[in-house]
Amino acid sequence: MLKLLDILLRNQYKMKKTPKTTSFNNDYNNAVIKWEAPDYISHEKGWQWFFIAGVLVVILCIYAIIADNWTLLIALIVLSSVYVWQHFQMPKTVKIIISKAGIKVGYKEFPYQSIKAFWVIYRPPYVKTLNLKFNAKLMQDISIHLEDQNPGDLREYLCSQIREIEGKEETFTDALIRIFKL
Repeated sequence: MLKLLDILLRNQYKMKKTPKTTSFNNDYNNAVIKWEAPDYISHEKGWQWFFIAGVLVVILCIYAIIADNWTLLIALIVLSSVYVWQHFQMPKTVKIIISKAGIKVGYKEFPYQSIKAFWVIYRPPYVKTLNLKFNAKLMQDISIHLEDQNPGDLREYLCSQIREIEGKEETFTDALIRIFKL
């Protein structure tokens, strides 16, 4: 019985997946506007930044030991280790394609019907992003780095496809991340 159910589910998945991928890929690869950008911004940090961060982590670890809070100690060690490891990873370069079908970021395809609105934050050299808000409540807004892309041309085309939110600024957390080079 389980084997039959497994076969049926596999066949159902194959039938649903195959037509979508082939039809969307052709539409999404016909670019109106395209560019390449890193999947996240890597901030340069000098030895002073690492020294101050290391001192803070050591102070917090000493506090965790004194307070007999072993969970905090383990969390600090793990999080700081992961942060240092992530710092030495280079961001991947992704292709961004704006087409008549939607927006493709790397291998992820977003049809215009799933995008509620967009906004562009352009304050070079600090912030140059295209931001997308989705119809799905559980889907997080995404920021796409513009690099050397002309924001005027991009905005003009996207206004013909989806609604623009004007006057929206960088979030408080994004500003903190940029200022503290996190």
